[in-house]
Amino acid sequence: MTVTTIKDAWTAANEIFPTDYEQDANRSKRAGYPIYFSTAAGVNAWISDLGDRLEVNLPDGRSVNIWIEAPAQEPEETTEEAGSEANMEERVAVARRVRHLTYFYTEEYVKELDNKKREDAAVKEMQANPSGEIKIMVLTAEQNAKVMMECITDCINAVNILTDKDQDVETWMLAGITAMLDKASELHVIPYDLPTSICGLLCAQFR
Repeated sequence: MTVTTIKDAWTAANEIFPTDYEQDANRSKRAGYPIYFSTAAGVNAWISDLGDRLEVNLPDGRSVNIWIEAPAQEPEETTEEAGSEANMEERVAVARRVRHLTYFYTEEYVKELDNKKREDAAVKEMQANPSGEIKIMVLTAEQNAKVMMECITDCINAVNILTDKDQDVETWMLAGITAMLDKASELHVIPYDLPTSICGLLCAQFR
């Protein structure tokens, strides 16, 4: 059997040993370790204290070893592990803010798709009703939608890097992204080149 303390080992020995016992000085000296022999007449039983275990020898010839093992300790968290965990928490927090950007650009993208439908309808109307005079129409929706899609793609790329434990993201990168997001929030504006700047800080083009 196995216990975790010396006290528990002797408690277990007392439960299975059939009689009282006392240390036998002569036997202990010859063996080189403490031996506790039965005090009952004619009972050949003893306990050998072997340091890391008690060997209980019973009258019927059986031996029971009571091992003393310290309880397994939880491995201490290293400074590097603690830093890595804190870094990951900060990365997730930054990624959450970038996801909010993704929603904004997606909403703008949908608006530009609607604008393109109106522009296409206006072009068809002009073509169907020629007046003979020169008319100029500036079409912006298609290019704006393309820009919004690039913003969405950059945001998704940034979030994937930030939340991937296999990707190294330095603290200074997170600080830079946070500073940009904070300034945009302070100015109440969301620049269309912000996602590209975030990916630049993350060195996304080299990953």
